[in-house]
Amino acid sequence: MKKLALFTIIVLIFGSISPSLVNQAYGQNDPSILLRIAVQADKQIVNQLAKVYGNQIPNNIEILYDKGKTAVKSLDESLSNDDIEKAKQNFLLAMNSFMQISRTMSQSSEQVVVVAASEKSISNELDRLEKYVKTLESISKRHNDIAQSKGEFSKAYSLIKEIRNQIITDQNPSKNINELKVLVDSIKNDMRKSVSEKQSNAIKRFFERLLDKIDQSLMQVKDTTVDQTQIDKADELILEIRELLSKNQINSAKILYSELTVILKNIGISVRIT
Repeated sequence: MKKLALFTIIVLIFGSISPSLVNQAYGQNDPSILLRIAVQADKQIVNQLAKVYGNQIPNNIEILYDKGKTAVKSLDESLSNDDIEKAKQNFLLAMNSFMQISRTMSQSSEQVVVVAASEKSISNELDRLEKYVKTLESISKRHNDIAQSKGEFSKAYSLIKEIRNQIITDQNPSKNINELKVLVDSIKNDMRKSVSEKQSNAIKRFFERLLDKIDQSLMQVKDTTVDQTQIDKADELILEIRELLSKNQINSAKILYSELTVILKNIGISVRIT
């Protein structure tokens, strides 16, 4: 019975039979215990299959179960004919089939958990991207951003909808997820560029109005006793500032404007935009 004892330990590891049945296998030389263990294992496998698959048992598992069930019947017949060696072979065949079923079900359960975790991770990432798209769209509407007119947000929402359908139908959404990320980055960069341009244009318009005021003030003092060289220097700085603004070199224009304010102060000109 050493083979039987060893095998019952293996079966216990894979969860095919209960500890009480294993204990019965030890210390007993009654061959009929083989049938009781096999029948009990058969019942446990049937219960497991019903819980996991209901009436939709996979074909490979059904084949294994039929093989094990047939071995149990053969075991019963072998014991009835007092063919102990044949009974042991049938027992091992039945238990091996049940053990393979148990192992297959365990692996399937692990795969389901992994797939479920992966789907949850993708779903969470998609929720985050959709929330970010909505935030960008809201900002875009407030600033009348160019990204909105290009229809990029409509494309983003279409991708989000498609990805959700892929998740529901167990398709791989990786390609569309990556496309959505690229699109979101493109929208974000377009918006940054647009906002930057609008800020630059606003600053340039402010400077233009300011320089126009300064020009007018300089015209009024040209025929006075004010030092002409100071007026000429101011005119040169204004021209340089306008050129820098045309090239969108706003920081350099600000530096020259600081020099201009010093000269204007010396001339006695104070310019304010109202």
